[in-house]
Amino acid sequence: MKRMLTAALVGAFVSGFVPVSSAEACDGNNCKTPHPAAPRAATPRREAPSQGPADAKVTVEVWSDFQCPFCSKGSNTLKQLREKYGDRIRIVFRHSPLPFHEHARLAAAASMAAAEQGRFWEYHDALFQQQKELDRASLEKLAKKLKLDVERFNRALDSGAYDNYLDAEVTEARQRGVSGTPTFFINDTAVVGARPMEQFIEAIDAELAG
Repeated sequence: MKRMLTAALVGAFVSGFVPVSSAEACDGNNCKTPHPAAPRAATPRREAPSQGPADAKVTVEVWSDFQCPFCSKGSNTLKQLREKYGDRIRIVFRHSPLPFHEHARLAAAASMAAAEQGRFWEYHDALFQQQKELDRASLEKLAKKLKLDVERFNRALDSGAYDNYLDAEVTEARQRGVSGTPTFFINDTAVVGARPMEQFIEAIDAELAG
């Protein structure tokens, strides 16, 4: 039976969703669309950016949005978990750019362009450090700062190389009832929102002991 650790149950994207303002949609511990439903765990996408061994006993899958302030807090939690558990856990990053965050999808595509050059996690960290600067010029500036091949990076963005990848992410999020960011899955345990570190430790320790 799936255990749920959640600040608020949130729902799936629907085709008739009308975007709301960021101020209206981000409160408490997450950013969300206003359609409550329980998120469902599943095997993470194989090609998604990850850290840690594929056969780790515990997988922490995070659905995130680079423009969501609570996702920034969630990224710090992931760093702490990585430091605490090392290779005993695997961390998998999933994209859930919410429709009312105007720069979120472009930032997601930029992170994948960085992943193409083996620099996803560095770019991921830097994006969360500059959440108010996610326009195209800022993304290119960051790529240059991290010494990426900027020409290759720009080609990936200009060609829409990751459009299909991100479309599939949004579709899966909808199918699994993931509409709040951040949403975490610790194996089958869902944790919705930027929750206290203790809740993650409790869930992970239970899985490691199981």
